[in-house]
Amino acid sequence: MSIKFIKMKKLLLLLPLAYMAITAYGQTSIPNGNFESWNSVTYDYPQNYPYNSNYDAFFRYETPLPFNVIKTTDAYHGIYAIEISTVTSGTNTAFGYFLNSNPKNGNPTEWTGGTPYTEVPTGIRGYYKYNVATGDSAVIFAVFSKGGINIGTYLYPIGDLHADWTLFDFTFDPPLETAPDSVIFAATSSNIMVSDYGVAGSVLTLDSVSFTGVASQPEEMNGNFEDWATETLLTPSDWIMQTNYDQRGVESRTVDAVKGEYAIEVKTFLGENDGRPVARGEQASTGYYPDNCDGNCIQQGGHPYTNMKDTLAFWYKYTPSSSVKAEVYLNFKKNGNSIKWEGVELLASLDYQYVEIPFELWQAPDTVIVNIQSLRWEDTLVSALGSVLTIDEIHFKSQPILYAGLPKFVPDNTLNIFPNPSSGKFRIRNGAEINQVIVYNQVGRQVYSRLLTVGEKLNEIDLTSLKKGVYFIEIYDQQSRHTKKIVIQ
Repeated sequence: MSIKFIKMKKLLLLLPLAYMAITAYGQTSIPNGNFESWNSVTYDYPQNYPYNSNYDAFFRYETPLPFNVIKTTDAYHGIYAIEISTVTSGTNTAFGYFLNSNPKNGNPTEWTGGTPYTEVPTGIRGYYKYNVATGDSAVIFAVFSKGGINIGTYLYPIGDLHADWTLFDFTFDPPLETAPDSVIFAATSSNIMVSDYGVAGSVLTLDSVSFTGVASQPEEMNGNFEDWATETLLTPSDWIMQTNYDQRGVESRTVDAVKGEYAIEVKTFLGENDGRPVARGEQASTGYYPDNCDGNCIQQGGHPYTNMKDTLAFWYKYTPSSSVKAEVYLNFKKNGNSIKWEGVELLASLDYQYVEIPFELWQAPDTVIVNIQSLRWEDTLVSALGSVLTIDEIHFKSQPILYAGLPKFVPDNTLNIFPNPSSGKFRIRNGAEINQVIVYNQVGRQVYSRLLTVGEKLNEIDLTSLKKGVYFIEIYDQQSRHTKKIVIQ
């Protein structure tokens, strides 16, 4: 996908304070634009099989699907077995699967890695139950490799209706000709060789899986599914993450925030294009692309928005692994159709930088989708892996973020506000051009806010209308955020 951005114009929105006060409470800000709210969910997966469809169910779809890799006590032997199923919600259907290695691509004949194993089995056996949906079957995979090269891929459909435990026993044909150094074992609830998404309602239960013709099983096989691990997943509320297994165990939530407790980090991961490894940018978005759209995908979702002229503002840090760029862009829509894309490319910055994207549309939209991406679509070289983009406080200037409590204040001696204490009039001395001033009382309520246009100078603020007491002033300029405690006496 390639998006051509129109170069940013030097336009800033003029918003008198009175108008801003009305719009701040009369419109809806970008949902969770300060990334303070996060969804958390915990699930079980079979030990040594962290690559499973529960992760997809949570991250891949606009609305999380039910987890479809489940620990069940309906076991053939021992206490537990594994149950995987093909589930559906709305227009999305997803088959259940698990495997012990990141496949990187969808072609099993190219898979390598997995659990260490050096014996030469003659086949694979186990016990299963299957509740088959019409025309569907489950699939068992055994994929062997040596020195990073695939030396044997074996796929076996198992289908029909089996309410009782049933033996499967397959012989590898042709047989393995050499000893491997690793093996991938996997299973799917639907036949993905026939259908990309499977048939909803297909349920496979497996237990007591082992290789035949060998003296020992792989140490990490866990073919009896007695050992299970637990994982907790986090995602920002009202945002949809586009990520993959390379991000496992790496949280998108960070405490390195400009304001409040949290910000979001998106990280570049390893993907593939026709079997070739490429870098892909992790994305956080208020919209989504339908999963089952057969290549004709139009971004959906977003939130209501009708301004023709405004400015998107946010803070960012970016640590690229090479000379690449991140991006933040907007998709304005009207009646379901995109009417304009507007965005900015982000360069490396170790410290938080303040960015504005002013825009003026030719017609009023009804929806806007906000997209944050750790890598431009055209940057695909694997040298970009590891690039990290951190974003906080993303909002439209007509719709500032409102806090219920005190923001996170860090005293700043580079900002000179005097006299302090005063009767309510404070002079400000700051070398950089000021963009915005916000004042909070001691319980975190915003009591004053002012936006400045380009070229406008601010030397004094008048707070004489406020009661005597301690306040916190927050000043944004083009480089950073400054905070000070002030006293009105």
